[in-house]
Amino acid sequence: MVGRSIASCAWRGPSPTWTSARVSRRRISRRPCNTAKVASCVALGDPDYPALLKQIHDPPPRLYVDGRLPAEPMIAIVGSRRATPYGQRAAHRLARDLSEVGVVVVSGLARGIDAAAHRGALEGGSPTVAVMATGLDRIYPPEHAELAQAIAQSGAVITEAEPGTPPLPGRFPVRNRIISGLSLGVVVVEAAQRSGALITARMAAEQGRDVLCVPGSIENPLATGVHQLIKDGAKLVQTVEDVLDEFSELSRARARAQARIHARTRARTRADSFWPFGSCLIG
Repeated sequence: MVGRSIASCAWRGPSPTWTSARVSRRRISRRPCNTAKVASCVALGDPDYPALLKQIHDPPPRLYVDGRLPAEPMIAIVGSRRATPYGQRAAHRLARDLSEVGVVVVSGLARGIDAAAHRGALEGGSPTVAVMATGLDRIYPPEHAELAQAIAQSGAVITEAEPGTPPLPGRFPVRNRIISGLSLGVVVVEAAQRSGALITARMAAEQGRDVLCVPGSIENPLATGVHQLIKDGAKLVQTVEDVLDEFSELSRARARAQARIHARTRARTRADSFWPFGSCLIG
């Protein structure tokens, strides 16, 4: 398993931020659900609580939910907030292609790769899930309020933070364990050597999830963390088929993807038959 090889890497040691944030999370976890300002609250042990998430060693005791938590298989896509145009295109396309075959994309609603992944998933037609580090009434970043609303219409915006919780730095790495915990695997698109996306990859490995990476340019500093993950055993992926091939749970999605490929091939063949030069560009 990819996660096991990554789990042995020295860079995966917990940071002071993660440790202190974990302590503060435990301190507040005994509080009951406060549903006065949110759509719903799902507690650990409820039948609607995500099955994969309850398997991690520190599942959130409750989730505040705006929307509906999908039951379909989930794949996380994470990466840099300062993403390049290439990274945003890659995240958008991969999320769209996964969504088109019925896979739910999970991310963190952040700027950059997260937002591109959510928008691609919405374009693909399947639900997407945004995991926030703030209360549901404190959308962060604020410019993603409309995106969060669109996500909640077909999927869900969720958080373990109580209403009114502001964007405290220590809560973001804590939130990342939920992103990976909900998912069969995590795809990293652009991440520097010290990146929140690498924290998510580390937590995914700890949870026994597979880590997959979209490669970047050797001239791009935001590719250094991704390339290190690949050296450490993460799976290099370039297409939706590469992702689907890694998970037996996605066999139905794989069949739908193959059907789409065959349909496109037949369409191109029919189009080429009407033109003796095929699909070649004529200069």
